[in-house]
Amino acid sequence: MLISLLLILPFVFSCLMLAASSRDVNSSFRIGLFCTAVPFVLATALVMLGGQQTPSYAWFSILGIDVEFSLYGYGLSLWMAWLATLLSLLAYAYFKGMPGFEIKKFTIGLLVLEGTIIGAFLSAQNIVQFLFFFEAMVLPAAILMALHGGLKRRRAVIVFTLYTLIGSVPLLFGAWYLMIKAGSDNINILTETLRVLPISTQLSLLLAFSLAFAVKTPIFPFHSWQGITYSEAPYPLSAVLSGAMAKVGVFGFAVWIIQIFGSILQTSHYDIYFIVLALLSMLYSAILALRQTNVKKLLAFSSMSHLSLAVAGLFCFNDVVNAGIAVMLVGHGLTAGGLFFLSGIVQKWTGSTNIKQYSAFVSTNPIYAAIFGFVGIAAVSVPCTVGFVGEFLILQGFFYSSFPFFALIGGVGIICSAAYMLRLIKNVLFGPIPENSRRAGISLSFSEGAAAIPIIAFILYFGLHPAPILNSFGPPQDSANNTFIEQEEQEFEEEEDFERMGEHNAQELEEAGDDN
Repeated sequence: MLISLLLILPFVFSCLMLAASSRDVNSSFRIGLFCTAVPFVLATALVMLGGQQTPSYAWFSILGIDVEFSLYGYGLSLWMAWLATLLSLLAYAYFKGMPGFEIKKFTIGLLVLEGTIIGAFLSAQNIVQFLFFFEAMVLPAAILMALHGGLKRRRAVIVFTLYTLIGSVPLLFGAWYLMIKAGSDNINILTETLRVLPISTQLSLLLAFSLAFAVKTPIFPFHSWQGITYSEAPYPLSAVLSGAMAKVGVFGFAVWIIQIFGSILQTSHYDIYFIVLALLSMLYSAILALRQTNVKKLLAFSSMSHLSLAVAGLFCFNDVVNAGIAVMLVGHGLTAGGLFFLSGIVQKWTGSTNIKQYSAFVSTNPIYAAIFGFVGIAAVSVPCTVGFVGEFLILQGFFYSSFPFFALIGGVGIICSAAYMLRLIKNVLFGPIPENSRRAGISLSFSEGAAAIPIIAFILYFGLHPAPILNSFGPPQDSANNTFIEQEEQEFEEEEDFERMGEHNAQELEEAGDDN
């Protein structure tokens, strides 16, 4: 099946790259380009087919817990896996022009990272499988940062690794406790088991699960690792971290928090606290982005602001908003990834990450300026771009879900994002040429220019025609994505219909007996 190949091939290709020669750089690059292009082709084919899933297979048993393995590629899982393959392919294309180019090591690390991210997104049914990929993605990201990062990369690796691993410890213990009670790691059985646990236990497990995903996204106040990580990682890796890996945290909220803890969140109104915290995180990170002169940190806090809005939207418990979140995440991956790639080119030309030392590219390199300006404006979520559709649906969901005040706060955050993004565009494209700046002869390479084409094309395509993403969030019976709660409600309705039918038949028999 395509979905199995999509998971397996990145790891297979990484092993094959070990045997490739590193002497011929061009040949190694072509091989690596093929290895990163194949998963994207497979993911695109899956999108065109509407998704796939595999049956659940017995993986292993331990202490009476039946652990299963299955792949699920519908809705959010499908589109996030597709986005991860696209960003990995573009990151590889951009990396060729980066200083300190070591093709073999980067290719192996990127393929392993891509495989773990895909595995996390396709693990929406079994929590052990999800936890495996959730933790495994930290290792290749840390290695790539250590090999190709900036001057403070050692500190960045330590901070990134400790934050993400320590943040996951409560999730590991909480998942283990819940599995012991359920005797399984299947999401439906875990949801059923949680219902019979004491309220205090349910809340403790909710806190344990939420902490790990808040760190991974990140959400304020668990964001301290993000600034140094994104600023010290190489630009292609930062694009993958922001555009794909950070979305594993949002995906965790959508799958493991909303589905398992949805009942207690709504009945106890704890969903309000999550919305308030996420919107606070959105505003806080937008203010931080406004204060930044380091382009990497500005884009890092911009990513945090947008993902916080997505997390807030999840707790509206609205199908339309969920579809809008998927559109927004795809759009954010395209714009954030594109801006990281393009900012890396500017640093290569100027030798600086300070946006005040850029300027005037609209006159010295108009082609680059046009691409950067378009992607930057798309990040503001103007109409006809994919970000506009997603953010509009989220704000609409707030307004029609008895949260009109939250819609206002979200709108303020979006205005702040426009402010810092327009400021970035102004500093990069306009103004006088800085003194002692060597701008003569700089231009985009063929791979850098070609890699910008799919970013622009998808931003416009999904902005004008978001139906492929929106339609993947149809009714549960159409998308084969029934949660246990929805299945139980359907069974309850069928039982009521059966009882009504029985009462009706009994009444008819009684009337017939009276007539006789």
